[in-house]
Amino acid sequence: MWQNRHIMEISNFSLSYIESDPQTHQPSASIYIRPSDGSEMLLTAPSLTFIELDCEIRRLHAELDEIRARAKKKFYKAEAAAAGA
Repeated sequence: MWQNRHIMEISNFSLSYIESDPQTHQPSASIYIRPSDGSEMLLTAPSLTFIELDCEIRRLHAELDEIRARAKKKFYKAEAAAAGA
């Protein structure tokens, strides 16, 4: 299974901040990741205020918390099955 998966190495999360967005002429910010190949991939929509950016960060936290909860259930279920075998 793992042989068939493309694993992206993330070197870091970062903030992209534009003082004056060409379309809105307002400040804009978003969160992106930069894989080891040097490319950039946006994780959030561009935000025009800090409150919008904070909401995007909270959304990412919530998604990661959900993934953590699902993984925890799967690992504990596998451990219980192995202990019962």
